[in-house]
Parts: sequence; structure tokens; C-alpha cells
Amino acid sequence: MKRFAVMGLGKMGVDWVANLLEGGHEVVGFDNFSAARERAPGALAKGLGWIAKKRHPDEADFAEKATARFRIVDSEDEFAQALGSCQILLEVILEDLDLKCEVLARVAPHLPADGMVWTNTSSLSVHTMGVASGRPDRFVGTHGMNPVYQMPAVEVVRHRDLAEETLTQTLELLVGMGKSPFVASDVSGFWVNKHLVPFMLEAMRALERGEITVEDGDIGLKGSLGHPQGVFKLSDFIGADTMYRVSMAMYLQTQDPRLYPPAILARMFKRGEFGVKTGKGFYEWDGFKAVKGRDFSEFAITSSDFLLEV
Repeated sequence: MKRFAVMGLGKMGVDWVANLLEGGHEVVGFDNFSAARERAPGALAKGLGWIAKKRHPDEADFAEKATARFRIVDSEDEFAQALGSCQILLEVILEDLDLKCEVLARVAPHLPADGMVWTNTSSLSVHTMGVASGRPDRFVGTHGMNPVYQMPAVEVVRHRDLAEETLTQTLELLVGMGKSPFVASDVSGFWVNKHLVPFMLEAMRALERGEITVEDGDIGLKGSLGHPQGVFKLSDFIGADTMYRVSMAMYLQTQDPRLYPPAILARMFKRGEFGVKTGKGFYEWDGFKAVKGRDFSEFAITSSDFLLEV
């Protein structure tokens, strides 16, 4: 058993907590936003409920025992104190390099000297964050797939200052949690998003060109390419806010025009239509159930004046 400190209790952070607790670890969590701290217990209960039903059906008290190993602190000072007795800090905050570096520089020094830092970034420079943390040799990218406690893969990002011991320990811990880790290079988007993000953005551009509807697009990919849910539903699970930040970060790193966020994505981000987490995205949602695909025909770019009128 390890003691983890999780910084960030949004959806990804809480999903990671559920998986860590399932693995038998102890977890202390913190988020600067009080609303996230207040929502975390309910979201965690749902995640542990799913895990109990799917993977521990014969353990009547699984969720109760797991929850007992988790506590939330209400201030960064309290979190910093707790870090002194933790072996691993897992950072799961907004996909913003400057913010991540600032937070890591502030909190990572409170870990024991041999403590490791994991970051759940999906596209940002792991080496840059490792340097900011003050312990690049003990700093590794651990990009979990969404939802973390359901998806087995974890993208473990190796950078030039990473100690081999840190990489080995990370892989062993993840395998012990039932994950399927794979090692990727510290390049923009790593392995998964380097290929996935351009594909998803092109689907959004097809939507704003009026070439496809949300539901037909996903049905086509599921029935023809074997996708489990299609790109629009996947985007709603990821969140338009995260999709925008990831694609813009990758664009700024590479200047690849394929990665520039489409107008439809920027509009959804600005309007707070993040998908599952807000109840509206490419679909309308009732909890985790998609009610119907939304009609985006009025936003189809059909003339040179369209963007000037929006």
C-alpha cells in the first residue's frame, strides 16, 4: 500500500482516486475550488459503486472500506502538511502548463526526498513540469484514459531526465492496480492524442461544414470502424473545456494547423457546454446517459460572412 496525495478533484481527479482506492492505497485529496471538494464525495461514491458492481460483486463492503481510506483537506497548507507522509503526489489540475508548473513548484517540495510525482497531463511537456517540481528524475507523466477507473490504459510519459527506477516503480504500481501502462515519448500529444486529437477536430469541422450530424457521425464510426462510442460522444466525456485546452496547447507547441480548435469547439467552451459534466455538449445528457444529439445546422459555416455574424 502507498499513500497518495491527489491535487485536483475534478472528474479526472476523482476517477483516479477511485482507482487508487481500489488498488488498496490511501489517498488524501485537495482542490483549490471549494465546489470541487464538495462534489467529490458524491462523484467518488458513483465511481466506487460502478467498480463494486463490475469488479467486486462478492464484496458487500468494498465501497465502504475504500472510502474509509480517503480524506479531503480544505486548504493547501493542510495538503502540504499531509504530503510529508505521502510517497506519491498525483497532479490532476487544469491542462495549463504555467498553472501546473506554478502549483508543482509550490507543493512538490513538501514530499519526502524520495517521493515521486505523477502528472495526468494529456499533452503538455512533462520535462518542463518536472524541472518546475524540483525533482525531474522522480517526475513522470501518467495520462489516464477517461473514465480512468473503467479504461485500463495509462500513457506513461518518459522524458530525458527521468530516472529508470522511477519509471520501473510507476509501471509496477500501475500494473498492481489492474492498469495496462504503455510508455510514450515526451512530445506534443504523446502517443494517443498525437493521433486522436486531429481526428476528433476534423470530425468537428465536418459538423460545422454541415457534412454530418452528431448522431449519424457516431453511428457511422461505431458500425464501420468499431469505435465504442464515436468521436462526438467521446468529446462530451472528455469535455469541451479540456478538448479546447489540449488542442490549443498542441497547436502552440507545433504550429500544426490541423490542431487549431474549430469555431464550434471554441463556441461550446465559451458557453460552458462542456458535455457530460454540464449536461449539454454535442449531446444533451441526463447524468451519464445521452438523451439526444444536438442540432448544429444553424452553426454550419456556409458563407464567408458567417463567423462575422456569430
